[in-house]
Amino acid sequence: MASFTFMSFGLFNVIIAIYVENTVAAAKYNEIYLKRQRLSDQKMLAEKSTHLIHLVWKLWAAEPQAAESFASAPCLPERPTPQQIAERAASMELGRPFLEKLRHDPRFQEILTELDVSDEDRLDLFETLDVDGGGSLDMEELIMGIAKLRGDARRADIVAVSLVLRSVQQDLVKFQTKVNSTLEAQGRTVQDL
Repeated sequence: MASFTFMSFGLFNVIIAIYVENTVAAAKYNEIYLKRQRLSDQKMLAEKSTHLIHLVWKLWAAEPQAAESFASAPCLPERPTPQQIAERAASMELGRPFLEKLRHDPRFQEILTELDVSDEDRLDLFETLDVDGGGSLDMEELIMGIAKLRGDARRADIVAVSLVLRSVQQDLVKFQTKVNSTLEAQGRTVQDL
C-alpha cells in the first residue's frame, strides 16, 4: 500500500512537471510572437515617433538655444499643425546636454519601452545615434536611430555591420593605393625639375 502511494505521488509529480514545462514553453513562445508583432507594427512605430517628436518639441522649446533658433524662423501659430511642427523639428539640432535631459524624462523612457528599446541601449544613446560624429543630432537621426534600436540584436544586424566594415576597408585600401601612386608621380615630377 505504501509503495502504491509512493508511486502515485511520484507519477503525479512527473505529470505536473510536464504540464508546468509545457505551460512555460507556450508562454515563452507567445511572448516572442507578440514581440515580433510589435516590432513589425509600422503604424505603432509611426504613432510613437509622433509622440516622440511632440515630446522633443515641448522640451526643446523651453531650452535657451530654442529662442535663438526660433528668432530666425517664421513664427508658428499658437496651435501649430503637425506639418508645421515637423518642418520646424527637421531644423532642430539636439546636443548632448539636451539628449541627456530627454533621456531622463519619464515620458521618453515610456516611449522607448513601448518601442522595445533595451535599457542597455539607452545608456549611451547620444554616442550611438550621432553617426556622423557632429556633436549634435537632428530629428531624423533621432527617429531613425531609435527605430533601428528596436528589439534584440539579430544576426542580420551583425552581418550588415561586417559587410559595411569590409566595404570601408576595401575603399580605404583603394584610396591608399591611389594616394601612394599620386605621391610617387609627384616625387618624380619634382626630381625632374
